[in-house]
Amino acid sequence: MVNTRPLNRIGAHAKGHNRYSIGICYEGGLDKDGKPKDTRTPEQRAALRRLVNELLTRFPGCKVCGHRDLSPDQNRSGKIEPYEWTKQCPCFDVVTEL
Repeated sequence: MVNTRPLNRIGAHAKGHNRYSIGICYEGGLDKDGKPKDTRTPEQRAALRRLVNELLTRFPGCKVCGHRDLSPDQNRSGKIEPYEWTKQCPCFDVVTEL
């Protein structure tokens, strides 16, 4: 795991949300045809869980979500549905998994 941007520096990962969020990136997320797919290895899954747990300890009460969960709620239903996603990433449900 490599840190590429200090936590005290504003990120550039999710338009409209960078000032108050931390971006986590992992290598992968596409199948052999370039289509979105959860391609994480067991090691990536474990590292992601460890990192998220460390950040939740450091920043209690924060919300954990994926890029796609920050898409606009076009139909104003209160839920970001797959057809509303402006990005597919990550290719797994962050809220359910983490």
